[in-house]
Amino acid sequence: MTGNLPASRRGPDNRTWYVVATVGSEAEAAIITGRLESADIPVWVYRESAGAAIGLTMGLLGSVYVMTPEAYYEEAMALLEGGDSAELDDGAPELDDGDTITPD
Repeated sequence: MTGNLPASRRGPDNRTWYVVATVGSEAEAAIITGRLESADIPVWVYRESAGAAIGLTMGLLGSVYVMTPEAYYEEAMALLEGGDSAELDDGAPELDDGDTITPD
């Protein structure tokens, strides 16, 4: 691994997991988790239980951490930063400013 390692935590499997994203909600974490899992990258979502219990959504207790093992860290970061050339295609046509779509 090159460069400085991000925040890490001992995971449920006793491996060290590294933070690839810090978000403010479980919904945001689920989107990121889905993207990583679709690339066969193991994911662990962690949130301080105290923050969840009292409904915090800001600060250290309100943050949700998406984590991967060290072996997958660089791949996960590249995928999340758009480094993967295989972009998702939603099937919608690309429009220029001013274009309209008329129903068939």
